[in-house]
Amino acid sequence: MKTHMYCSVLRLGLSALAVLGLAACTSTAPHGSVAVKPAKAAKTVAVKASAYSYGAKCNGSWAKRNAVGGKLKSGEVNSAAADWSRFPAGTKFRVVETGKIYQVDDYGSAMVGKDKVDLYMSDYGQVNRWGVRSVTLEIVEWGCPKESLAILKQRTRSRKGYLGRMVEQLEAKMPSGAAGDRAG
Repeated sequence: MKTHMYCSVLRLGLSALAVLGLAACTSTAPHGSVAVKPAKAAKTVAVKASAYSYGAKCNGSWAKRNAVGGKLKSGEVNSAAADWSRFPAGTKFRVVETGKIYQVDDYGSAMVGKDKVDLYMSDYGQVNRWGVRSVTLEIVEWGCPKESLAILKQRTRSRKGYLGRMVEQLEAKMPSGAAGDRAG
C-alpha cells in the first residue's frame, strides 16, 4: 500500500514538473493562448523507427504511461520515445512517409545514442505490421532540453546507464551554467 501511494505521489510530482518545465519553454501568444517557440526551420532527419504499444510487454511497470507521467497518446498527436538528448521531451514531428504527427513524451534504452525513434501504436497488431523502418522525420517544433534534463536528473543517481548518458549529452549541449549542478 505504501509503495502504491509513493508511486502515485511520485507520478503526480513528475507530471507537475513536466507541465511547469514545458511551460518554461513556451511563450504567451496574443489573447492569452500558449504558443510553443517555433523551430528555427523545418528540419528533416532520417531515422530508424520501431513501434511499441501500451502493455507491460513493451513498457514493463510503466504500462499505459509515458516518461513525463501522462498517458500514452494515440490520435491526432501520438506518443513517441526517443533519446531526449537528440529529440528533447515535447518535440513534435511528422513522419513524412505516413503523415502522422508524434510528440516525444517517452524514452527507452534502445534509442539512446542512436538516430532512432519508437512510435506509439494502440495495439500489438499495428506494432507487428510496422516492424522497423527507415523513415524521415519533419520536425514541427522542438521540445525543451532544459526540461528534459530536469526530469532525467531526478531519475538518475549516477552517470551509468542510459539515463546518465542522456544527462551527460544534454549537459554538454547547454550553455555554461545553464544545466545547473551536476548530479552524481
